[in-house]
Amino acid sequence: MRPTSLSLALWLVACSPAPPPTAGGPCRTAGGAACDAMSGQLLQCDGASYVVFSDCKGAGGCTVEGETVNCDTAGNTIGDRCPPTSEGKVRCEPDGGDDILRCVDGGLTSVFTCPIGTICGVVPDAGLTCI
Repeated sequence: MRPTSLSLALWLVACSPAPPPTAGGPCRTAGGAACDAMSGQLLQCDGASYVVFSDCKGAGGCTVEGETVNCDTAGNTIGDRCPPTSEGKVRCEPDGGDDILRCVDGGLTSVFTCPIGTICGVVPDAGLTCI
C-alpha cells in the first residue's frame, strides 16, 4: 500500500498548477515575460527565476493579451525600475511634474528639476525641457 500512496503524492505534485509569476519565483523559458499580479511589475525569466524588468505604474498596469505582455510605464517616477531597453533615455515626471528623469542602471533618477512655475514638457524640435 505504501508505494500507491507515494505514487499518488508524486502525481499530485506533478499535476498541481504552476504558482503565479513573482519576482524570484521559478520560470522555465529564458527571456519569457510575465506580470506579477501582486506588485504590478513586468517580469522577465532569466532561465531559472523571474527578475523585475520594469515597474508598470501607469493606469494600464501590467497586462497579458494572448502572447503579448504590456507594461504601462506612464506613472513611473523617481526610484521606479526601468527596462534595459530604456537605459539612458529621458522622460518627464508623470502628471505635470517638474523633474526630467533618466533611466540609469535600471532605475529612474532626476537629472534636472525645472524652476518654480515651470514643468517638464516636450517642445517640438527641442525635446524635453521646462515649459
